Amino acid sequence: MFRLMWMAGLAWSVAVAGARAEVMELRYTGTLGPRRSTLKAPEKQFTLYCLVNRQSAEVDYVLEEQGPGRWPWPERFGRVGLVGAVKPGIRVLYDHQGSLHPQAVQRPVFEFLDKLKPGSSWTVERLKYSVVAKQTKRGRKCWRVEMSNSFGPRGKIWVEQSTGIVVAASRRMVMGQGDEFVLAIELASQNPVDAKRQAVLQKPIGTLLAIQKGLKRKPGQTRPELSSGQIADVRKVLGRLQAESRSTPLASLATFIQKDVTGQSKRVASIDELAAAMVGKPAPAFRLNTIDRKTIDSKSLAGKIVVLHFWNYKGDKLVEPYGQVGYLDFLHGKRRRLGVQIIGVAVNPALGQPRTAGAVLRSVRKLREFMNLDYPVATDSGKVIEAFGDPRRLDAKLPLWIVIGADGKVADYKVGFYRIKADEGLRELDQQLIRLIRASRKKKAAR
Repeated sequence: MFRLMWMAGLAWSVAVAGARAEVMELRYTGTLGPRRSTLKAPEKQFTLYCLVNRQSAEVDYVLEEQGPGRWPWPERFGRVGLVGAVKPGIRVLYDHQGSLHPQAVQRPVFEFLDKLKPGSSWTVERLKYSVVAKQTKRGRKCWRVEMSNSFGPRGKIWVEQSTGIVVAASRRMVMGQGDEFVLAIELASQNPVDAKRQAVLQKPIGTLLAIQKGLKRKPGQTRPELSSGQIADVRKVLGRLQAESRSTPLASLATFIQKDVTGQSKRVASIDELAAAMVGKPAPAFRLNTIDRKTIDSKSLAGKIVVLHFWNYKGDKLVEPYGQVGYLDFLHGKRRRLGVQIIGVAVNPALGQPRTAGAVLRSVRKLREFMNLDYPVATDSGKVIEAFGDPRRLDAKLPLWIVIGADGKVADYKVGFYRIKADEGLRELDQQLIRLIRASRKKKAAR
């Protein structure tokens, strides 16, 4: 495998030998919108800044997006290779009918330069590439490469013959219920980078990549929320990042990060205040109706350890934290015999309206059936979560986890995801439950 990668890199280096600049700044403009005007969907615009290094066969990039869907700032930049099929690569995010769709953007230097010969064709992961013509594009002499698969034409790429730079590209894709879209990019500017400017640019890029690595976010994360620990780590290097990025194309990103971290710090502080006001106090009385038309109230749960998982349970768009829901169900089966009761609470204001409640209930049932959940799932139009302190009023997003001890007091109030490992599941939550189970047993034994 290593030998194949080395040979591919050697072929790439040979193919670009003789190019005028080893390091280049490239800027692209792009759009992503419906292929036909009959599809009523908004168009997305974006710009892509690339610092291409031919020697390392890598590109550092920064993405700016306008329109439906937008990556959180930790996912708007990165470093990817220029040789072969690299995943996930550079991607834009599009919001189509409430679902987020990451879509790959053509890399700035064509990844199969050694294949560019008149009439050549090759296939990569069921996508066929064909060199069909030499063509002038935006005043540059290019190879025109067309892509197709079993469903027909999928796109075109114009590659400058002398440099291998992608001058323009377009690609078809399908989102939603068979809706066709087109993603297109065009080269807006190209500038060689000397050693002095490269050194200037590499400082903020290095800091950004270090921040990204330290955050330890899952690939493709679409939620912008950071934990208090992540925020603290970013704040430590914000001053350096802003100083390093001054008078560079990364300055606007550094400014955005500073504003976002400031806002998130205020949100976390507000949530911490809300949690401090709840933890250790008697839990509010509540009454919930399950989707199986049963009633659960706080009185019937007296003496049990209770976990309330407030979330917008939906079966039509499976996004995080539905994976955590599977671990929650496993935890329910593991601890319920020890006096633990887990209750999922589907929160949606539409549940308060007879006209819209039915559709919400069907979606909740669909998720429960898909995940094969054993713990009860109840519904709430907003009254119950408000009694516990609705974090959405502080610009936070669900899920909200409320843990109530056997003494009826709130033991924990957590907004957002638990950090999980496949072999450990919801370890942090389980450790809390074990502590409460032991405390309850000790209290009973002392009677």
